[in-house]
Amino acid sequence: MDDSVDPGAWTRLSEREAYAHFIRVRVDTYRTGSGSVSEWDVLVQPDCVCVVAFTAHGTALVFEQFRVGPERWIAEIPGGIVDPGEEPVAAALRELREETGFVAGAHWYGGSEWTGASSTRRKHVVIAGDCRRAGAPEWGADESGIVRELPSRDLLDHLLAGEATDSGPAVRALVRFARAVDVPAELTALRETVRSLLLDA
Repeated sequence: MDDSVDPGAWTRLSEREAYAHFIRVRVDTYRTGSGSVSEWDVLVQPDCVCVVAFTAHGTALVFEQFRVGPERWIAEIPGGIVDPGEEPVAAALRELREETGFVAGAHWYGGSEWTGASSTRRKHVVIAGDCRRAGAPEWGADESGIVRELPSRDLLDHLLAGEATDSGPAVRALVRFARAVDVPAELTALRETVRSLLLDA
């Protein structure tokens, strides 16, 4: 006997806004496949991006800034929110320039993933290579930090240490990049570097 329930049988009956500030919370009422009715809190968030950026001289860029959730300074890969009407890759390259002052010589889109089961947000990842400093960072009024360069060989250890945000999407994108056959010619050497980093991890 097959007791499985069609996962597509859920029906949203209503929604209401419960909280709206920088983060929005919506309460959705669903009828499930079994016929029960329940409420679910949904984080309504815009898509965001992060950039795994390698410089022309063989380092990886991180941006260290204070994060209010962990209540500590965290060295993260650059990233931020996708503005309304903005394409994810354009947002990633903009965030790279704004947070670090660097621009990418070439880039590759590493895909996206849901950030959580109760969130509307997808996080996109871009691999950027041949990054060069174009000027000073362009931080917003509530933004400040320290731009750091890690030896490329230390990047995976940094991401796997569990002390940074965006590490999961970044590692997934690096694996996809290492396996890809469609990378721009300007990034083939970087792809070989990433393959070596993953083999040594």
